[in-house]
Amino acid sequence: MKSQQRGEFLRKILDQIRNNSYPYDGREKPETDWSNYDAAQCREIIDVINMIREIVDEAASRIALRKFPEPSGPGRPPNEPADVVKVLMLQSYFGVPNRPAEGLLILFSDRLGIRNSFSYKTIERGYDRQGVDELLDEIFRLTNEQIEGFETTFSVDGSGSSASNKQNYRQSRQNQRNKNSSKSEPGEWPKEACSGMKDYQYHLAIIGVHTKMFAAWVTNSNHRKSEHSIFPEAMKMAMTNQPSMKMLLGDGAFAGRPQCNIVDSYGVEPVFLPRRNVTFHSMWSRSWPKMLGKILRDPQRFLSEYHMRSISETGFSMVESENPQPLRKRLDARKGTEDYLRGICHNVKRLCYLRYLWELIVDFRRTRPAG
Repeated sequence: MKSQQRGEFLRKILDQIRNNSYPYDGREKPETDWSNYDAAQCREIIDVINMIREIVDEAASRIALRKFPEPSGPGRPPNEPADVVKVLMLQSYFGVPNRPAEGLLILFSDRLGIRNSFSYKTIERGYDRQGVDELLDEIFRLTNEQIEGFETTFSVDGSGSSASNKQNYRQSRQNQRNKNSSKSEPGEWPKEACSGMKDYQYHLAIIGVHTKMFAAWVTNSNHRKSEHSIFPEAMKMAMTNQPSMKMLLGDGAFAGRPQCNIVDSYGVEPVFLPRRNVTFHSMWSRSWPKMLGKILRDPQRFLSEYHMRSISETGFSMVESENPQPLRKRLDARKGTEDYLRGICHNVKRLCYLRYLWELIVDFRRTRPAG
């Protein structure tokens, strides 16, 4: 088949796929162990609280987090970041403001292993504290260590957490695209497309298609930044947490040669749905013609892999159902931490469920680095 004919045939297939007219056979639905799922639901709260205590304590010991030096002036020394993180995670899990979170601290202090109580103002200040940020990153890595080797296929997508009940993420993004112009710089939206976009904390996430656990969660409050601009950071984070990744799925927003090159540089196969006007010109991209050739040779196999991409939307739907309330923080730094906590608590909750559904042994110390 000549090059021109290959291109025409590929574009015809892509046109059918995008019009939902291609005769796709579909995948078999996985079976669910409902008995164990019911048990996981019944014990969810106690399992999550216990896991918060275990994972925070292990994260604190890994980074050798010590007490801050006592200030020279009057006043009490700062509270331990580990204790603050436990309350922040509990607050995010229950979805309550700072003052009710102080009540949760009183109620669950023994279960969380917190000896000294503190006020809601300490909880509030914990959202932009350096020791807390360091602990949260280590906790996110710890949740991923438990499924390393179980998951090799991941999906990437972007979404946003609303800070108001008056806006919808998809509708706002569509308004941006309608206002977009060719004058915008690569990786950024033009200023005129960002009007009315003040109530979102954006995030780009990479999620495992079987475990539904996030391997990367990159958050930002810059309304001009697109998913492309933070994709390299998300990919680096995902490969650090899940070095066994073999395949990355994504929709048409990521079906570009630069994104394919980034994925290929880590030895991962990109599976993105190209646009209708696609060409085989590689333009110094090794993975681009390989991906297009795979669609041309076996569309059924490509679609069976690509359609697992919907898991990323499922993951975001789970986070939204777990957190129906909008973000409460107003400062960008605190808003980013609040959004990040939602992704971390989702991973913790999924680990609790996988213990029943996959009989996964969750032991945070089994992969502890030597020394």
